[in-house]
Amino acid sequence: MRSMRPVSTMVLLGMWLVGFSACSSALLMTTPVSKSADGWGITLGQVKEGPDEYIGEGGVRVTSDSGEKLIWTLVTVKNDSGEEQTFSYDTCALEGKGVTRQPMVVGRPAEAAVEVNAAADRSEAIAPGQDRARQLIYTFPKDQRPTRMKCGKIVLPVQGPR
Repeated sequence: MRSMRPVSTMVLLGMWLVGFSACSSALLMTTPVSKSADGWGITLGQVKEGPDEYIGEGGVRVTSDSGEKLIWTLVTVKNDSGEEQTFSYDTCALEGKGVTRQPMVVGRPAEAAVEVNAAADRSEAIAPGQDRARQLIYTFPKDQRPTRMKCGKIVLPVQGPR
């Protein structure tokens, strides 16, 4: 009698690989870029393409429209001034060739063990010397790659393999 183990192992491996590829992301930038102006220091730490679905607290679900994809960015904002300031993440536009997009989602960076993303305020008061890391998620045309993020006067290039 022949064992079914090799067949079942191959089926499970195939299912895992299909699931992994459906949830995978393409890293567009992994080398952090930082700039400062007007009492703020901003670091663009990571830019990735996908996944094309965001599931947040309370069943909030964001997906991209046809012909679009989700771009996930990791941004750290530091108050470099001597007094409390309010920062609006809506000022951080992702730009490409003839395209400028505001963030669809402002969230806290997800922890590996957490399946649901946590939302964050779109603007928040930050004490002097303190920083906040936030995940900004944008819709972007499928046939384009973002070239920069502009937060007020601060322009951060999206550098990476092309």
